[in-house]
Amino acid sequence: MAIGMSDRVLPLLMVLAMAAGGLFLPAISFSGEKAGSGFAILAPGEGAVLPEGSVLVIGKAAGGGIANVEIDVNGRDKLSVPVRGGGFSARVLLGPGRNVIRARAGKIAATVSVSAGIKAGKGAYLYHAAVEKCAECHGPAGKGFAVAAPRDALCYRCHDRKDGGKLAHGPMGNGDCTACHDPHGSTQKALTVAREDSLCISCHDQKSSENHFRRSRGKACTSCHDPHSSDKPFLQR
Repeated sequence: MAIGMSDRVLPLLMVLAMAAGGLFLPAISFSGEKAGSGFAILAPGEGAVLPEGSVLVIGKAAGGGIANVEIDVNGRDKLSVPVRGGGFSARVLLGPGRNVIRARAGKIAATVSVSAGIKAGKGAYLYHAAVEKCAECHGPAGKGFAVAAPRDALCYRCHDRKDGGKLAHGPMGNGDCTACHDPHGSTQKALTVAREDSLCISCHDQKSSENHFRRSRGKACTSCHDPHSSDKPFLQR
């Protein structure tokens, strides 16, 4: 994306800094697992609600020379899957009710608890389209866990551009789509990494934002602000 920090992001930061008394905080990145964790289940997410039956498990095993990962559900149906390029994936069977999916490599383990066979409601987990085609984003198997191109370039292969405004939201200006969107799946609409209000306040937690949220009386942030780009101050719609 041809958006320079100097001509796209800094004007927005200056506007917000002046309005908030210079207390604007930088954007932080969400990855779906604990920061710095080299071994984790990336999808499905903790507390997800999925259909009963076959579901896809995606994880990472970066570093340490891990060749295989053992996956089980509720301690049963164990299967061994290879690690390729620092990642692994496999399909497992979920029974009705609570299911604990565990991935283990030696003494290292990661677990997620999900539910299946009940009405999805707001907790329904949605996978990113074509999520099983790993090579489309990560490159050929065995070539490393890193994505095959800049993140925004990958996203724009399928998604319409969102950077047409004069001012770009911080993550958008940096081409970091995954700061707000999970590339594998999510329980939130638009595959965001957290609920909208929690996601916004994770960066915009200065005193002025706190007062603004209170006055809005629960109104969704994106009903007034465009989360990608805008021609108006404060990314107003």
